[in-house]
Amino acid sequence: MSKKSTVARWLHRVGVFRLLDLVTGPNRLTVLAYHRIVDPADVGDYYLPNISASPAMFARQIEFVARRFNVVGLDQILAYIKHGQPLLPRPLLITFDDGYLDNYTQAFPILKHHGLPAVIFLMTDGMDHQARPWWDACAYYFHHTSLKRATLPVLGEQVFITAQQRIEAREEFMRRLKRLPEAEKQATMAALPEALQVPPPEDPQVFMSWEQVRELVANGIACQPHTATHPILTRISPEEVRNELRTARDKIVAETAQPVEAFAFPNGTPDDYDETSLQILHELGFQAAFTLSPGPVRNRLVQQYPLQIPRVFLGYKDTFELFVAKVMGVPALMDRPAYLPLPVASNDV
Repeated sequence: MSKKSTVARWLHRVGVFRLLDLVTGPNRLTVLAYHRIVDPADVGDYYLPNISASPAMFARQIEFVARRFNVVGLDQILAYIKHGQPLLPRPLLITFDDGYLDNYTQAFPILKHHGLPAVIFLMTDGMDHQARPWWDACAYYFHHTSLKRATLPVLGEQVFITAQQRIEAREEFMRRLKRLPEAEKQATMAALPEALQVPPPEDPQVFMSWEQVRELVANGIACQPHTATHPILTRISPEEVRNELRTARDKIVAETAQPVEAFAFPNGTPDDYDETSLQILHELGFQAAFTLSPGPVRNRLVQQYPLQIPRVFLGYKDTFELFVAKVMGVPALMDRPAYLPLPVASNDV
């Protein structure tokens, strides 16, 4: 068990979370940020760190928030942002990024059982072109290579005799990729199969289909844009940002006839969006956008900075006690000074 999990268990036992709940009060928005819901033992050659929870842990987490919070839908958040319509005490929004098939097969039945709304932010090209995104492709190539030494793009010569060395090489390669301009990142990824001597994967369905998306929408699960192809917005030009946002928005409108007013930033750290991308979101009519800076956040700041709403990032290694610590705002209290919103994100843009 990690140090964080051990501390979280102790805090849970002595009642610190209940006290924190009283101190922080009911006027705060908690937004949960999930990616994939799948048993980590079944992930195979996909990217393990992209797993947010097993189905069993997800069910336990949802049962907890259903008892302790008022789970709200995106429409209620937008009504608060646009019209000042009051939120219920302790509002909580459930979100997912990317649009993986397991959001439909694993998460949706649990949400439906509890009668809860949620939002799934779609990488819309994934619905049209069923192929692994670059991070899952990285996992595939490093998993299947038989090489013990290779000269890799951006890293140079690497030795990975042990499984741990292979993971470390993969993680450093991915960190380097995220810093590159998008076009250079794609060119670097294209060189990886040859460098590791692994042919490209032939995958079954990775993401949801549009038919499944429409079923979710009909059952209270909003589906909104996460760009078309998942570039980090600060790694592409303003024209490309506008195209990614407009393309994803228009595709979702065409396929589902939903209003599209919310967005989630790819990667989502403060380095991954800027004043320009926020301004383009505003110009295209987006009313809310979600980051991965740590939440929860005071309701008044949601209304003041609607294009930079923080979320609670969840990972498959989180114990239940650590999940509770995150939801109650411990990471946000520790990290908040590092995540000041950009002033152009206010409603005065």
